[in-house]
Amino acid sequence: MNAVERFVLNVGRPSPELARWFQTNKEDHAAFITAWNPLGKTTSDTINRIAEQKLIAEIEARDLPYLEGESKDPSGVWPSEPSLLVFGISLESAKELVERFCQNGFIYVGGDATPQLILLR
Repeated sequence: MNAVERFVLNVGRPSPELARWFQTNKEDHAAFITAWNPLGKTTSDTINRIAEQKLIAEIEARDLPYLEGESKDPSGVWPSEPSLLVFGISLESAKELVERFCQNGFIYVGGDATPQLILLR
C-alpha cells in the first residue's frame, strides 16, 4: 500500500478517495480504530502508545493491511488520537477488536465508502 495515500473520513459523507481505493484493491470494507484513551478516559501517552503497539501487532497477526491516521474531534473538545484504517476487517471482527481495547466505538466503512459511527456503549 502506498504510504502517501490519504483519506479524509467524515461520518455520513461518502469518501470518493476511499471508494477508488476499494475498487482498485478489490476491497469493500474497512474500520477506523484506535487504542488510545480507553472508555473515553484520558490516559497517559506511555500507556496509550503501549496499547497502540498491541493493536498494531494484532492487526499484523491477522495479516490485514492498514494505514496510520489520526482521529480528530470536529468540535476540538477531545484531543486528536493516533488511529488505524484497517482494510478487509469485517464489522463483527472490528467490534470484537475494539471491545478488547475498551473503546466506546469506531468508524466502519462498507462498500458505499460512507463512514458510519458504530457505538458499543
